[in-house]
Amino acid sequence: MTDPVQSPARLPAWAHSLLAVLCLLPPVALALLLRRSAVNVPYWDEWDDDIAGLFLKWHAGVLTFGDFWAQHTESRLVLPHAIFLLLGNLSHWNLCWEMAGTFLLAVGAATMIFWLGRKTLSQQPLTAWLAGCLASVLIFSPTQYQAWLWGLELILYLPLVCLLASLLVWQTRWPQRTRFLACGALAIISTYSFSNGLLAWIALFPILFLAGGLVGLRQQRRAALLWLMAFLANVALYFQDYQFPATAGLWAVLRARPFAVVEYLLTFLGCPLVNQPDSAAVTSGCLLGGVQLALFAVVALMVFRARKNPGLMARVWPWLTLGGYGILSALLATVGRAAGGPAQALSPRYGIFGVCLTVSLIYLVPRVLLNTPALSTARRRVALAFLAALVLTLHALAVPAAVMNMTIAGLDRQLAKSSLRFLSVLPPQTATELYLCPNQAWAKLMAQALAQAGVWSFSLHPTRRLADFNPALAPADPIGSIEYAQVHGPDLLLFGWALAPSRRVAADAVVFTCEGPGVEPQIFGLIDQRLMRGDLAERLGNPAARFAGWQKKCPLTDLPHGALTLKAWAYEVETGQVTRLTGEARLDHR
Repeated sequence: MTDPVQSPARLPAWAHSLLAVLCLLPPVALALLLRRSAVNVPYWDEWDDDIAGLFLKWHAGVLTFGDFWAQHTESRLVLPHAIFLLLGNLSHWNLCWEMAGTFLLAVGAATMIFWLGRKTLSQQPLTAWLAGCLASVLIFSPTQYQAWLWGLELILYLPLVCLLASLLVWQTRWPQRTRFLACGALAIISTYSFSNGLLAWIALFPILFLAGGLVGLRQQRRAALLWLMAFLANVALYFQDYQFPATAGLWAVLRARPFAVVEYLLTFLGCPLVNQPDSAAVTSGCLLGGVQLALFAVVALMVFRARKNPGLMARVWPWLTLGGYGILSALLATVGRAAGGPAQALSPRYGIFGVCLTVSLIYLVPRVLLNTPALSTARRRVALAFLAALVLTLHALAVPAAVMNMTIAGLDRQLAKSSLRFLSVLPPQTATELYLCPNQAWAKLMAQALAQAGVWSFSLHPTRRLADFNPALAPADPIGSIEYAQVHGPDLLLFGWALAPSRRVAADAVVFTCEGPGVEPQIFGLIDQRLMRGDLAERLGNPAARFAGWQKKCPLTDLPHGALTLKAWAYEVETGQVTRLTGEARLDHR
């Protein structure tokens, strides 16, 4: 395998502009999706004492370094804790700021990948641009919608940004000691950003000490020893007083179902190119992950055989490092999560790790093919065009379901925010447990404390009297109704649909009221969850109506006794306005 020297082909200015627009389309499209679906509401882990509690301790003046060092599941989020506190104090803990931070980290990662790619494919500018476009499509994919809509998930992107920054630093002409110290500092930042941040020390080792970046064998050995010592010191510090989460254990899974471990690993790597977390998607993800892993192994073998070619090695080392980081992350996830089953590997939260492997191949395969004399130029182009078309096709097949899931997730966050506003006045609601915080008592206590401390400007409803909500009659066009109401054993079941009167999209939530002799009209509950209603979209000629279905299961013990009339109201979380839906139910509750 040789590295032919040739003059780079020049692209006209209009081609540069067109390709730049193509690279920018994915982040712009994602930004528009985020603008539509992002909701300012704490979600699950964000209610924990080491995140929401940070603001209370800050305002009480009792915040210590131990609060930043506090373990969060498997991670020590020292840097993210500082970022959360800074953004929260600037925004009154507006979680959309953290989502914007995740987006900006992705922009930074995509920019660094683009610049690394320009050097890798410096003689083929068109290929470099097209590879950059493909990388942009994958990095800003809505298939990772859980990460985009959860402010906490910026922790996933910090180690990746640190790794890419290290690769760029190592290619500069800075003094060797400066580059070495900068990479070490970035590895430390990565370590205390997320649990897989420790992998940066391992992933960077080959490029720092095997790629010829340090002059002199003695200097390389000394630097490698220092790197190893720094890594071990960080490991020892990281696991000081560490509490290992209780799991079924990798070895137990290996003994019972050894193939399940391999299936989890491969599915985790193939996750970004599949669309639904079901059994068929597990099979597809496993297949795609296996193909990518095998292709990476073949490319690495070809590179190893050409290791005496310094021009080629300098171009491929960054991508071997990035792909290795993605594989190591998948291995780490497999060790900790394989007991959850392969379907858990398809979680949209962790797609960025599989993206690392795919992006590395997007640059490695062209570089290796271009340095294979046995292949003609025409065959190289056909092979590259086929692989690019395959990636784009798989992504295009995954995107529609991902956009729909992102829409549903945004609506679920609106329901979570609605249940948050009623935390102080309603009995425990299913929607609260599903979409806000599984520990409702803790969420209620924390929400009241945050409001009293002035951490956020978000207010909780102090009453559930209907008269205090400015009830409005339904507009002329129907916006929803109760379609079914029936008592089943100890519960009341309700089904129906609702649109927001001001926006003609699915209502933020639906609240239910009861009234009767001696019972003042009062809100007694919110919907449990949404139901897909394709029939509504067709009947109303409104595609948004397919997300407008709802259901409610209410214990009869939550209702007052007597002859009751039950009504449903579309609720707008930002204004607190309720608008009457058609239909009602009558209940004789004795």
